Amino acid sequence: MTQEISDLSKKQLEMEVSRVALKMKSVHHGDAVKVQHFVRVYTLAKTIGELEKLSEEEQENLELAAVVHNIEGDERIPAVRDILTDCGVEPETAMRVCHIVENMDNYEHIASLDHQIFIEARMIVEFKEHSTPADEIVKFAEKRFITNYGRMFLKRAFDV
Repeated sequence: MTQEISDLSKKQLEMEVSRVALKMKSVHHGDAVKVQHFVRVYTLAKTIGELEKLSEEEQENLELAAVVHNIEGDERIPAVRDILTDCGVEPETAMRVCHIVENMDNYEHIASLDHQIFIEARMIVEFKEHSTPADEIVKFAEKRFITNYGRMFLKRAFDV
C-alpha cells in the first residue's frame, strides 16, 4: 500500500511539472534558447535531486523552480506565482518555489538542499552556455558546490 501511495504521488508530481513546463513553453513561444535552457536545468536538477535522495516535497520544489526560473522582467515573482497557480500548484509549494527563484543569485543564504541543488544545476548549464573558463568554474565551485552529485556532474561536464 505504501509503495502505491508513493507511486501515485510521483505520478502527480510528474503531471504537475509537465503542466508547468507546457505553460512555460507557451510563455517562451518562439524562443528556443530559453526553452532549451529551462529544459537543461530541469533535467539536471531533477537527476541530482533524485540521486541526493530529496524528500518528495523538496524534489517538487526543485523541479518546479528549475522549470519556471527563467522568467524575466521586474514582475518575475508575481509572474512565476501566477503560472504555478494557473497550473494547480498548491499555494505553499508556489510560495517556496517563488522563494527559490527570487534567490537564485543569492549564494550567501542558501538554507535548503532543494535551493542548493537548483543553484548547482543552473550554474552547470550556464557555465556551458556561456563557455565559462575553467579557472572561473573551479573558483566558483570551490565555494558554492556542496552536493556529491553536483560536484560529480560538474567534474564530468568540464573535467575540472
